[in-house]
Amino acid sequence: MLGIRSIGFSLVLRWSACFLIASFCYGQNRVPLQADLVSVMDAGHVKVGDPVLAKVAAKWESPECALREGAILNGRIVAQTAHSKTENTSQIALLFDKGQCGGKDMKPLPMTVSAVMAMDPVREQSSYANQPLSEAVGLGLGSSPGPSGAGPGGTGSSPSGKRSVMQAAATVYVSPPVYKGPTTVLPGMVVGIKGVKLNVGGGPEGSSVLSLTGHNVRLEAGAQFLLMPNLNAPGAAASNASATSASISSSASSTSSVTGAGASTIAKAPEIEPADETEICSPPQCSVALAPSEGEASNAAASATLSLKALGYTQTRPDHEMYKFDYGSAICYLGAGDLLFTFNPHRLVPRNGPEVEFAKLRVIRAVLIDVHSQRVEKTVEWKVPDSQQYLWPIGGDHALVHVGRELRLYGPGLKQEQRLALDGPLAYVRTSPSAKYFAVGVIKERHSNDVHRQLADAEQQEPEEDVEVKVLDGGFHTLATVMRSSRSPAPVLSDNGEIQVMRAGRGRWQIIEENWDTQKRVLASVNSRCAPQATTLPPDLIFVIGCDRQTSNKWYRMLRPDGKPVLKGSSPMTVLEHATSGMAAGGAFTIGIAEAAKAVGADAAFRTSDVADERIAVYRSDTGARIFAVTVPSPEPTVQTFGLSPDGGQLAVLAGDQIAFYSLPGAGRSR
Repeated sequence: MLGIRSIGFSLVLRWSACFLIASFCYGQNRVPLQADLVSVMDAGHVKVGDPVLAKVAAKWESPECALREGAILNGRIVAQTAHSKTENTSQIALLFDKGQCGGKDMKPLPMTVSAVMAMDPVREQSSYANQPLSEAVGLGLGSSPGPSGAGPGGTGSSPSGKRSVMQAAATVYVSPPVYKGPTTVLPGMVVGIKGVKLNVGGGPEGSSVLSLTGHNVRLEAGAQFLLMPNLNAPGAAASNASATSASISSSASSTSSVTGAGASTIAKAPEIEPADETEICSPPQCSVALAPSEGEASNAAASATLSLKALGYTQTRPDHEMYKFDYGSAICYLGAGDLLFTFNPHRLVPRNGPEVEFAKLRVIRAVLIDVHSQRVEKTVEWKVPDSQQYLWPIGGDHALVHVGRELRLYGPGLKQEQRLALDGPLAYVRTSPSAKYFAVGVIKERHSNDVHRQLADAEQQEPEEDVEVKVLDGGFHTLATVMRSSRSPAPVLSDNGEIQVMRAGRGRWQIIEENWDTQKRVLASVNSRCAPQATTLPPDLIFVIGCDRQTSNKWYRMLRPDGKPVLKGSSPMTVLEHATSGMAAGGAFTIGIAEAAKAVGADAAFRTSDVADERIAVYRSDTGARIFAVTVPSPEPTVQTFGLSPDGGQLAVLAGDQIAFYSLPGAGRSR
């Protein structure tokens, strides 16, 4: 199967000769419209009149219509013949007649399929080419360029030592070679789909006809269409007389060529298996996480416990089913002496005004507790509009909270200090380790209600939307705004820029930091059979989880800012959740690993009673040496169940219907 795009590279295709359809000849060059099929199309299951949806793969414009990348085209099945004993050849005739021209709503756009290609074999459904945050943030964090794009005096540097945007853009970054697809695709070609033929414009109403002998014609989701104006549609001839087609050729070179439908030659260099740099863990700079010891839970005695029943807290039912740990409760410190415990009291929620639009509105009760006297100092309730994370600890004595359509910053004493209005549903919040920068993503609906419903039915998942990502400084001032896809992962922020996980080959990945001035550096190369997941935490650490290439187990690494490991460990296939927290002061970090009694499939549901225990361990941030560990039996299936005090002297853990406090002598001091 051959494709036409690759991550980070977009082929520019142009009509370069004269292609005859319905006696019209196009004489001028025109970029064809490229779109991806949204759902499977099979001659044995479709019928005349069925809708066909395709997603625009690259921005496209004509005098009548402007389509953004990700816009939806609406087509239909004009004729259909299924394979049978009497019909050896199956056929599907389809055309497209509407598109989201310049907005959410569908407008007339008659188009004919002129070529078909299978989905790009190296492209993943979860891979989206995003504008790096640094491309926008560099303008806000760097200085104004001087003459010729350089900094003051033409030196290329800003007063703060940052390079100018133009100079940073000159940095050469060598990426692994990727297959770029065919360089030439002729009208009528079907690339990468064995046996399928295409009759361009030969069907009813100027539709194109796909046919296959011996089986039903079938196109998988992600199959790529190249489209041209449909001249047989009413009024199309006059409005599109300037469009062109004959061969589709790339302006870029490639190492492969297409000699026929589905045929290709790809020159491939022999691959050398690189070492996983994070596997090297040499003491005293790095430690290996030890397996839990028997009796660990009983040996770790809590210095104090606090019953939560009087606060209105109840544990999750044992038969409650879920697919992943939730955000039903959370623990964080607001200073060394105050602990904030938040939870869902599970009561009816009255809806007022705009709250009727919140499908998953819930009440979260927040209780501020004096850790020395265990006295409740303050209780408030928040209305949270969704079931996602709603609380983010900031710097040891602050917390960012999602309430209604705004973000609120609370400080010591649970006093509200700042607020940030949101002009749409919150997609995510990400913070840098020192909380110098925030990335706030807000969902922007791409489609009308009708198109949204059609896409949801076709894809059997929520349609792709835009996410407007605002990068803020610690004072909530907007530094830059970037648009991303709702299906791309949330950004991972370091104090210097953005952390990205990039594929470097089969089972090989690179952890890359792209600084705010757009300079890139590879922090580490890792081996994993799944896409590694990364997150950052104080004091400027990177936590990475991957999949062992030889077993079904997972591995995890805590990396320093330079990519060197401070801790390495592995976890069995029974693990359900990894959670981390760190100290702003920099002395220690905590890792919690929740495990099921037996293995649970990646997409399978589990019950609360299936969660056997959670092992929580505290490590030194300089050497990875373990300071303390405790195992909590039958833990709550929620992510934020523990927190380190700002001075590193205490660990608070949600254990059953109480909070247990553990003393950690010397944890806050690095040796």
